[in-house]
Amino acid sequence: MTVPDSEKHQAWQDRYRNGYFLAPMVRVGTLPMRLLSLHYGADLVWTCEIIDKSIANCLRTVNDQTGVISYSKDGREIFTTHKDEKSRVVFQMGSASPDTALEAARTIENDVAGIDLNCGCPMKFSVQGGMGAALMEDPDRLCAILEALVQNVSVPVTCKIRVFDDEEKTIELARRIAATGISALTVHCRTRYMRPREKAMWHRLNRIVDELSPLPVILNGDICHFDDVQKARESTGATSVMTARGAIANPSIFRKESVSVLEATVEFVKTAMRASNSYANTKYTVLLMYTDTKAPEYKVLQASKCYEAMCGALGITEFYHAEGKLCVTDRNDPMRVKQNGALGKRSAVKNETSTDVQPESDAAETPTKRAKA
Repeated sequence: MTVPDSEKHQAWQDRYRNGYFLAPMVRVGTLPMRLLSLHYGADLVWTCEIIDKSIANCLRTVNDQTGVISYSKDGREIFTTHKDEKSRVVFQMGSASPDTALEAARTIENDVAGIDLNCGCPMKFSVQGGMGAALMEDPDRLCAILEALVQNVSVPVTCKIRVFDDEEKTIELARRIAATGISALTVHCRTRYMRPREKAMWHRLNRIVDELSPLPVILNGDICHFDDVQKARESTGATSVMTARGAIANPSIFRKESVSVLEATVEFVKTAMRASNSYANTKYTVLLMYTDTKAPEYKVLQASKCYEAMCGALGITEFYHAEGKLCVTDRNDPMRVKQNGALGKRSAVKNETSTDVQPESDAAETPTKRAKA
């Protein structure tokens, strides 16, 4: 048992004060988005939710060329991280079992700065498994998981919840969670059934902040612009804030003077290639970054099928050949092999001049709806 002493616990809490954080996001909060957010000024970054059973007992490997640390199981990559984010990345876990949660936490605790229990995800796969928002209706199980983590891991443990319609029920749950010894609590200021288009209820945070003081309370919901950070702190008393959709629209939201979406996209693709990120995931994220789906860049990027084509669309072909392609494996850019093979065959055919590329039809790569994070 590794229960932190009061001095260490205070230091852990201080990590979550006065910060501007990247929120956990399904499929978007991967290594390149986290690294780029840190580059643009994020204080801490959350991973996307990873289920405890998936990460427990994974094989850890390090790529000496890229520095990427991979956790894999049965030949499938479950989680990637990098030493550059070690002191600032919070691993978000989905769990319904204290024992499995602890097993998972012990697998990755030496490569992360903290572990966060997801108690707010309303997605069907999470709730049906007794995880996410389902834990809010089962506080005994929720607190048992947190206690197992707090008492047995060597990094800070935090928790992310939503609010109930009933304010008193929310306050009671928050008190119970705080009593487990966590280092901070994040509150998404919407109920389980509210959609992102519905305005976040910042006013519901004031009392939670007062009740749990001095525990750091982090606001999540409707932080879409840099100026929203100060507004949220002033109106709610929140210790820190985190953003999801704001970072998708432009990862440079963490600095007062943001860069253009095009510039941010170029940096994201470069970061993704250096991290040997899956092309499918990179393309998915890039297309989400463009809210204007009629922009010329969007159409060209949508048509790309491999990193080389994507870099060409963004005007960074030189980077691709000088550095990018050396980092990305064939496995993470599978169409590269097929494209190069096809190009080789076409070049041998007389009068073959067509270079048209059809839009990607794989739903896993091309979002059909705008981000709802």
